[in-house]
Amino acid sequence: MEKTILKQLFLILFFINLSFTNSLFANNFVKSRISLGELKLYFESNIEKVTYFKLPQPDGSTKYVYDIHGGILLEDRGVSHHTFRTIESFRLGQNSPTVLRLVIRSKQKDLDKHQFKGNVLAIPLIYGKRSTFFNEKPVETLKKSPVEMTIIKREDATTPVEMIPIPKDRTVNHLINSRNIIVIDAGHGGKDTGASCCGDKKEKKVVLSIALKLKKRLENKGYTVYMTRDDDSFVKLPKRTKFANQKRADIFVSIHANAAPNKKLQNVFKGIEVYYLSPAKTERAKKAAAKENAVMFEGKDFYTKNAYLSLISDTKIIESHKLGLDVSYKMLSNVRSSFGHVENGGVKPANFWVLVGAQMPAILVETGYITHPEEGDNLMNNRYKSLLAKGISEGIDRYLSHQ
Repeated sequence: MEKTILKQLFLILFFINLSFTNSLFANNFVKSRISLGELKLYFESNIEKVTYFKLPQPDGSTKYVYDIHGGILLEDRGVSHHTFRTIESFRLGQNSPTVLRLVIRSKQKDLDKHQFKGNVLAIPLIYGKRSTFFNEKPVETLKKSPVEMTIIKREDATTPVEMIPIPKDRTVNHLINSRNIIVIDAGHGGKDTGASCCGDKKEKKVVLSIALKLKKRLENKGYTVYMTRDDDSFVKLPKRTKFANQKRADIFVSIHANAAPNKKLQNVFKGIEVYYLSPAKTERAKKAAAKENAVMFEGKDFYTKNAYLSLISDTKIIESHKLGLDVSYKMLSNVRSSFGHVENGGVKPANFWVLVGAQMPAILVETGYITHPEEGDNLMNNRYKSLLAKGISEGIDRYLSHQ
């Protein structure tokens, strides 16, 4: 009996001691994100040691293993939700009480050297691409710097180096956000007016107004933002995602306004809808896609249309769906706070051409039905458009904070 009690006391003391020892070097994993071709892992405190080795696999791929000493995974955050064109899978788990292990599987012959500084571990995901992340000053230094302006260098697809001014009053979030690139696509424009109703209500004007408000909000948060159009100009649909790819965008958001199929249904069709690229499953989704694709496919035959849309299999459907859910939730909560009940049209798959070919999570936002008596008036209301922009920006924040 005494031996049993002593054994239990020993085990209790052992685990208390182990927990205490672990707490001395525990460094909790906070989040991860992919930006500019690099996977970045963020921790609560500075990283002290990372060991690395490779495991060739029978199928010709390689497992690249990173052991973060002192790293602790407190909950199932993981990195398995990430996707990247050169990577087959990401896995993150607690290999031992004192080691957090990241495994990246890829058929590339090698990955360039990882780097860590402060609380961030950065791993290039494209062979031959050298990390530029640590050419920057550490976030802590920038936050405490007394100078009026600090310059961060960053690679861009169109210019070798982009100089981004960071005012001294900007927060750490501004500095982290500045590494994310958002491309906003204001739908239609120029000769393509989009949906219209009741004389002055034109989709191309409404969505440009929302897009400009969104750009301002995102820039105030520190994001780098580009627009496919910032005036009443016509941009062909394929050029919009091509532009986003050239800018190496992390997110592509196309903004539109919907319309009822005929006058008899103007009082029936309403609601905010968000679409991500995938074969359309409902008749309503098919009609919405057909409306937005009309300019692209004007004069094209059946086979040409299907050849174009077959490209959707290469897109990031899962990540786009997640982004759509976050944006939809935030949009609805914002507009409902001031305008009462607004119909939730849901987050749905559809084959919009403007999303085809995007190499990043991409969604198309239908901000409401311009043909509906109440929603049409709301879309002409400056306050309502501001709340829509606020909701989209908060949805992007929410999505990126979980990467």
